[in-house]
Amino acid sequence: MKAFLVIPFLLAQLSSLAQISTLATCKAVNDSIIARYNRNDFDGIYHIGNEWFKANISKDYCINSFKESKEITGEILSTVLTDDLGTVKHFKWVGKNKNLDFELRVEDGQMKLFDFSNFVRQENDPNKQVQTDNPLKSQLDSIVHKYALVYMSDKRAAGLSIGIYKDGKKQIYNYGEANKKTGNLADSNTIYQIGSVAKTFIGILLAQAIVDGKMHLNDDIRKYLSGSFPNLQYQGHPIQLVNLANHTGGFNRFNLINFPKDFENWDSYKQNNFLYSYPTSRYIQDWHTLKLDTIPGANYYYSLGGIMLLRMALEKVYGKSLDNLVRGYFGNTFQMHNTKLNLIPADTVQLAIPYNGNGEAMAPMLRSTASLFTIKSTPADMLKYVAANVQEKELAVLLSHKPTYGDVRWFALGLTWMITDSWDKGLRIFHSGHDVGYNTLCTMYPQSGLGFVLMANEDERQDYLFGLEKKIFQSLQIR
Repeated sequence: MKAFLVIPFLLAQLSSLAQISTLATCKAVNDSIIARYNRNDFDGIYHIGNEWFKANISKDYCINSFKESKEITGEILSTVLTDDLGTVKHFKWVGKNKNLDFELRVEDGQMKLFDFSNFVRQENDPNKQVQTDNPLKSQLDSIVHKYALVYMSDKRAAGLSIGIYKDGKKQIYNYGEANKKTGNLADSNTIYQIGSVAKTFIGILLAQAIVDGKMHLNDDIRKYLSGSFPNLQYQGHPIQLVNLANHTGGFNRFNLINFPKDFENWDSYKQNNFLYSYPTSRYIQDWHTLKLDTIPGANYYYSLGGIMLLRMALEKVYGKSLDNLVRGYFGNTFQMHNTKLNLIPADTVQLAIPYNGNGEAMAPMLRSTASLFTIKSTPADMLKYVAANVQEKELAVLLSHKPTYGDVRWFALGLTWMITDSWDKGLRIFHSGHDVGYNTLCTMYPQSGLGFVLMANEDERQDYLFGLEKKIFQSLQIR
């Protein structure tokens, strides 16, 4: 009997030794990359990659990625392993000018994949107490807390809400301040603006219109617009609804509003007043002057303008304002009763105050206009939205996740949703958003039954939410 007990002990020892060996190999590859990085041998870094790397990652992409990072960090002075997350390791690169997070996957002693992120502590980040409602009782609590503190360590941080849908359960964590004057911590009913995540609401409403038989993806957009728009076609190829939903409308314009030249230098109050007073007639005229430069469906160019066209089409088909469509569909289907385009004075009590990079309060956009819409929602409502997108029970949700452009191995588009392959964890369906003073990220992994929503009331660091979500996701995969 004792002889049999030796076998699992030996297997455990061999597994432990293998992990140590793998870690040592990753550290050696990381050190080798840094040595070449510091002497500007970016071509040499490419050749550290294995055969899979060279077959799937272009040499130019690799070289340019490391070159651009070097311009940010300067020489790397030291490095330390910060996260050992199974097949992926994260190293903090301490640079002469700035620190970076370096994500590394190694296979057979060579680099298989890499990535850079700003989601790392900087040398001058203050050590400060951060208020939170995280109970710190479960493993999930501890994982979230570890990485939320990295996010909150930056002096630009204000408030942060993290919603996680996992194993059929919802959990919300809040950090920092929804209002710096009162010091109030956000809660599940705090109102944030969700930025471009609102585009996915348009995508699902479009999908529902298709399910209802009111629209078809290959319809000419002009079928749903009032007046004549001979310009919304290129060499006889009209803009179809699907082209607007996946940002391949044939025009390289983010917005069609005719902004003043010095608009970016205005404060947020003046900018909002300009948008509030921008007449519908002028916005329609802006569309009449648009010229397409390629066949719709050929090239991807991210555009709010295209989504605004879909908004006008949906409003015409249903005979309702977008605010009523959002309140009606998402309120009834997903019980998102605190999600809307326009706020009334009573709502502002729950509003997270938006802040700029200097910690100064900015002006929230309390109502939408004909030329620009913003959706306001709460962590509780957005977590319901995430859960519905993970579950994919509604046909419209499932249809919105179907790729219509690109390759999911690298980057694809559904009906406004962005889609990539998360390797052995199935598809990753996501969208981020930025409004003045707010950042949001929604990410779903339907095959894993997992989803995230992250909401912050600060104007900068939108990319940090991606780093925060990735670290939590990767940590959950090895536990």
